[in-house]
Amino acid sequence: MEENSMNCESCGAPITRMGRFGRYFCDHCDRKAVATPLKDSADGLVLTGTTTDIPCLTCEDTQLELGSLDTYPVEGCRRCQGILLKSSAFAKLIRKRRASYNGADHSGEFDPALDGPRDYHSRLTCPTCCLSMDSFFYAGPGRVAIDSCCRCETVWLDCGEVSSIIEAPGLR
Repeated sequence: MEENSMNCESCGAPITRMGRFGRYFCDHCDRKAVATPLKDSADGLVLTGTTTDIPCLTCEDTQLELGSLDTYPVEGCRRCQGILLKSSAFAKLIRKRRASYNGADHSGEFDPALDGPRDYHSRLTCPTCCLSMDSFFYAGPGRVAIDSCCRCETVWLDCGEVSSIIEAPGLR
C-alpha cells in the first residue's frame, strides 16, 4: 500500500470513487471506505492518493489528487493543501459548515499585502480554460481573498481559507 493513498480496509485496493452522498467506495470489491482528513489539514481535506492530470495551481511540480471536503468532491494538493472545487459545491459547503459551527468566532490576523487578492501579474491560471482566474475578496464573512473562474465555475482556495470563512463572526 502506498503511504499517501487511501486504500480499502477490506481488500487493499486504492479508493478513487466517491458515491452520490459523499461516501467513498472501493472499485475492486465495492465496499464503503472511511474517509479520513489529512492529519494537518486546517479545512478537513480528504485526499485519495489518486492523482489527476491537473497540476497544482500554486505549487510548481505537484499534481492535484481526487478528494473531498465533507460530501463535496474536490481536487486538492497534498503539498500546499490548496483546493479546487465547483462554485456550487463551495457555496453549499460554506452554508452547511457555517450553520453547524458551534465554536468561538475568530477574525484572525490579516495582512492585505499577503492575504489580499492576487495582483494582475500573479493571478492563477484556470486549469480548465487556461485563462487567468479572478482574484477578489470573498463577499461573505471572513477576511479571505479567493480565486475563481466564472467561465468554468470553479474556485481555488488556499489552505485554511475554508476555516477562516467558517469561523468568522457574522450571521450563521
